[in-house]
Amino acid sequence: MKAIRGRALVVPAVVLACGALLLAAAPKRKDQAQPMSPVKAGLLLFNDTALSGSGKYACATCHPRGGHTDNKTYVGLDVVKDGTPEGRSVPLLYGVKDTAPYSWAGGKTLEENVKGIIMNRMKGKEPTKEQLANLIAYLDSLEFWQNPNLNPDGSAADAAPAAAKRGYQVFLKASCNACHVPPTFAKAENEDIGSGGSFNVPSLRGLATTAPYFHDGRYPSLRALIPAKLKYLEGLGSTETFNDAEIEDLLVYLNTL
Repeated sequence: MKAIRGRALVVPAVVLACGALLLAAAPKRKDQAQPMSPVKAGLLLFNDTALSGSGKYACATCHPRGGHTDNKTYVGLDVVKDGTPEGRSVPLLYGVKDTAPYSWAGGKTLEENVKGIIMNRMKGKEPTKEQLANLIAYLDSLEFWQNPNLNPDGSAADAAPAAAKRGYQVFLKASCNACHVPPTFAKAENEDIGSGGSFNVPSLRGLATTAPYFHDGRYPSLRALIPAKLKYLEGLGSTETFNDAEIEDLLVYLNTL
């Protein structure tokens, strides 16, 4: 009995020792998950229909594919015919941090514009400071893509088609760069070019994919827009003339932006 009792007393000690070894060898419990980055949180909010009053609309509704344009013209949340005077076309958001001020009316910070769209157009509640900061962080992350056709100063690069290189010279000849200032091809001040008022000057980057053009989407193509621009130059007293070949070269250059 004594021997049995002695051996019985040893077992718990062995078990405890083995347990201690197992605990020591077990992987350490990971710390709590790291907080989500503002950019990722902003992306989720950008796609969140809960920001709208009806729960049906998100920023991505009009700016699909992460921040592009749906190529439509709106009054509020209603799609209207392109060219409707009260309508506003949807701009591209890539490079938006470098193209202040914001809204077609101009004069707004990015924060003011985003907040206004959520509350006035989407009929949502006022976003919290954190929500707004995260949305801005996401928008600031939308850089212009690397374009092999452009030099850093906006001129046509060696890799650009020959017509685009000639078109860049036409761009300068027509003084397009006075309002669409390279390398962002935007301008901080509004301009009144006889289109119905003074409006923010949009960037020309990605121009080939952002039709319809002008604030109200009145021009379905760049080819339809160019004559109006040249007529505006004539109204300013410009004596420059442009032949058909120059217009074609200009279109090639604009389509490479």
